[in-house]
Amino acid sequence: MKKSLLLSSSCLIPLLLSANLIAQETTDVIVTTATRYEKPISDIGSSISVISAEDLELKQITFLQDALSTVPGVSINQNGSFGGISSLRIRGAKQVTILIDGVQVNDPSTVDGSANFANYDVNAIERVEVLRGPQSILYGSDAMGGVINVISKSGEQGFGGSAFIEGGSFNTLNGGANIYGGDEKLNYSLSARGITSHGISKADENDGNSEQDAYRNISIHSKVTGNLSEIFTTDLIARYSKARNEFDSFGPVDGDGIDHSTDYLIASRNHLDLLDGKFTNTFSFEYSKSLRENEADLVKSEVGNGDRLNVDYFGHYKYNDALGLSVGLQHEETKATSASPEKFNIDSIVSEISFQGIENLTVTGGGRYDHHNQYGDTFSPRLTAAYYLDQSGTKVFANWAEGFKAPSVFQLTYICSFCGLTEPNPDLKPEETKGWEIGVEQEIISDDIIIGATYFDQKVTNLVDFSFTAGYDNIAQARTKGFEIFIDAVLSEEISFSANYTYTDAVNSLSEEALPRVPRNMAYGEIRWQVMPPLNVSFSVSYNDKTTDPFSPDTDSWTRTDFRATYQINEMFELYGRIDNLFNVEYQQVYGYGTADRSGYIGARAKF
Repeated sequence: MKKSLLLSSSCLIPLLLSANLIAQETTDVIVTTATRYEKPISDIGSSISVISAEDLELKQITFLQDALSTVPGVSINQNGSFGGISSLRIRGAKQVTILIDGVQVNDPSTVDGSANFANYDVNAIERVEVLRGPQSILYGSDAMGGVINVISKSGEQGFGGSAFIEGGSFNTLNGGANIYGGDEKLNYSLSARGITSHGISKADENDGNSEQDAYRNISIHSKVTGNLSEIFTTDLIARYSKARNEFDSFGPVDGDGIDHSTDYLIASRNHLDLLDGKFTNTFSFEYSKSLRENEADLVKSEVGNGDRLNVDYFGHYKYNDALGLSVGLQHEETKATSASPEKFNIDSIVSEISFQGIENLTVTGGGRYDHHNQYGDTFSPRLTAAYYLDQSGTKVFANWAEGFKAPSVFQLTYICSFCGLTEPNPDLKPEETKGWEIGVEQEIISDDIIIGATYFDQKVTNLVDFSFTAGYDNIAQARTKGFEIFIDAVLSEEISFSANYTYTDAVNSLSEEALPRVPRNMAYGEIRWQVMPPLNVSFSVSYNDKTTDPFSPDTDSWTRTDFRATYQINEMFELYGRIDNLFNVEYQQVYGYGTADRSGYIGARAKF
């Protein structure tokens, strides 16, 4: 059976721990995000990494952002640990689409329409697919930098589940449970998770801030699949998350406040297979909402209230083994009542052809047309190619694409009164990008070692920024280029190793200054060792280069080491523990905001 080819270091050929050995995953990974239908990763012409459920458990990940920070090209900046506002960039681009089970959850009420990663946990996740580079052809606005798709576990026949509880430093208690079941007609899954912690001071303690800023979060996620006939199935998805986060004002001036965040998601996705499965059709209705409130002196004030509605059709027709055609229609509505009662719409048409008529070669080409009710029309093309030699385990891939980012609701409705303006900027246009990449990956020594390298180059024009003459205006340009390299190696039945390195040269094309909060060098490495059949340990090291910020001093580079251990009692029960920041390094991701010192946690997990 063909082995997996493309794996990020954050999903090392998952070493499935058992009582007797560490087994290598041998099936070729199937992904959906790159094409919106199932396709082997060896046929994908774009950079994509997959984080598996097994890897999340082995790394003892609590928050999604911690898993994403191990992926090549992904950088995280958080305003203080335990709930501080967290932003993500892919290859220096902050315009990233975030999906949960295919439903976009970017918050329309934020200034730039981005998502806050601080509250996303990893309970009940089946896998996370991270697609890098411009992806507007399939995902429209926000996907200039890439797409992150979080796919939750589905139900299956029978009945089962799992539960975990852990506790540790800063009076932290974290626990959750999952159940699943079903029969031939109906499958279901339900998960719940909660965390509470006294936390640390969001403003760095080295600036004299000694009080703890508490954090708590609860989330519930459900998925129901009905197999109504041989050709028709329906998925119902719902998610609820509520977080309370104490925070400090910027840096040394430590003002206290409380942030309340509530997020909802509901979706209905209906699948109709025609022509003996050659023509697959998906009809989707998706709605997500983000509500943010600040509390001071027991009085709450609304700071964000964003809604996103998406009605979508996507179809794929497989004419034969060599030729396929994808088509899509989409209507999206966004509004942020905290900024304006006005609603903004985007209507889209998508078409892409896939050709596999030449042995080992997969080529795709297509485009997307979008009409925005405010600024007009955009067109986003994409070409990809992947050449995979099964006998030698070699893959070469390349792609070129254009993308766009629609101005946010806030930017489209903001009136800069102190600039002397009486209306929003009527000439605001979407940000636009053109990008390409080329990469090669190679399996070595019976697939036990996989190495890869990718070069990328992306230009962005019409970047929206603030000016004192027009409020928000298209006044900036940027270029990011660099490369990613990785290695995943199974050195023996007991030892495995993975590492990756990313170099990113991200500059403002007009000023030649470095883009803010983009590290030039990033690296991650991990070694896992099965000390004895029940006991497994691992060490990981993360490195981030210094970063700049236009409104504050630079943050220094930092290196952090973590330790983890797992003891498998039997097939049902395991004990685990970890030490984060093993060498007690003091560092900041955002200037003035602290990170946790050395901290320890122990927990137990049961599966049935």
